[in-house]
Amino acid sequence: MAVTRESPNTWPDTQRVLRPGPRDDLAAPSTQIVMDREAYLGQATGDVGRRISEDQVELFVGGDAAMSLQTEFQRLGPEFIALHDVGLAASVRLLNSMVGPAGARVQRLSIRRQGQGVALAVLLFVEVRLADGSPVRVYSTDVQADAPTRAAMARVLLGHSRLGVLMVGEVPPHALTSQLAPLHEAMQQPGWANRDLLLVPLGSSIGMAGPSSQLGHHTPVAVHVTPHAAKPKHVWTFIGGAWNRLHGMPGGERALPTELSQAVPKPGVPTTEATTEPMPLETIKGPAPERPAAATPMPQPGGTGWPAYAQRCALIKGVQACCVFDMHSMAVMASAGDAPSPERLARQGAALLASMLDASRALGLGPMQPEASISTAHHHLLLRPVPGHPGVALHLVLQAHGSNLTLARMQLERIAAPT
Repeated sequence: MAVTRESPNTWPDTQRVLRPGPRDDLAAPSTQIVMDREAYLGQATGDVGRRISEDQVELFVGGDAAMSLQTEFQRLGPEFIALHDVGLAASVRLLNSMVGPAGARVQRLSIRRQGQGVALAVLLFVEVRLADGSPVRVYSTDVQADAPTRAAMARVLLGHSRLGVLMVGEVPPHALTSQLAPLHEAMQQPGWANRDLLLVPLGSSIGMAGPSSQLGHHTPVAVHVTPHAAKPKHVWTFIGGAWNRLHGMPGGERALPTELSQAVPKPGVPTTEATTEPMPLETIKGPAPERPAAATPMPQPGGTGWPAYAQRCALIKGVQACCVFDMHSMAVMASAGDAPSPERLARQGAALLASMLDASRALGLGPMQPEASISTAHHHLLLRPVPGHPGVALHLVLQAHGSNLTLARMQLERIAAPT
């Protein structure tokens, strides 16, 4: 009987040997492969821009910022809400009020030119969740850009929004008609896609009927006026109600929550990440190890120590206004002095710091938070992060006559921040 030998070049199939019984010695969560960075960061919605962090989105363009944004809206066709200020600055405050209950941040869409790091424009927005879980952005037209770009971006945002919201302050009827005239002209153009505008009076609603009817005259846009809104929650109730009327029944899949506290969901772990299972820790016998020094807690707006800190900074000779603010949410934590208003100081201070940080990264100088001093013919601006408090900055306005910029810096170094 002949015996046939196998070729030595032939490898037997590998067999996996399993240990009997349950695997109690290892925590074995399944690993998921994420092919797209946007999916990993929680944005696979096809909306404008590419997400680079939890609260940062970038859009690189080759030409004009407003025209490029319009092209993206036409290409992707996203549904969004646009907030526009008329006679006051309230849209950014509304965004901050929306993210506050959820502990989230106002997000930023930075529009940059290809090959350059400095942003042409920065748009602020929040994402709200519909009943079916899909996100919808709420943009503010208070864009961080030069005046012509800001006006052009406002027209693009309102013109391509599913719902445009005009938040109107205490403006006399004749002045309101004059301020709305450029918008009325834009609404008559063929490229205007928006069909619904909501006017929300934050001041007196007397005299709004005339300007609102003139705004929609000879246009395909339906213009509605709400009752007076005294608080941000009232504004959002009117916005949510208008959105739900546009999308059918309030309980439908495309419905928005009308409660301000429920508008923005709390930030969570991206669903594409594998679930982590903690391993049990053995009891350590012997003397307890030394505890590390507690980290300084993140200060909250209205904290007891910050008003006193702002008052001490305002005592520096020549200070006209002082504001301590959160660089991410632009929330005012404390202020002192006169105009400019704390909200404007916080908003412009955050924009300047973001621009300087972008320039520092583009030049390869590292991600460290920069400081700035800007001098005009009549004023000095001092802008610096507060030492020991990540995410908190100080914006100081000094009168050029009677103040010493170098001395002011030295005095600021001696003022201790709250612990």
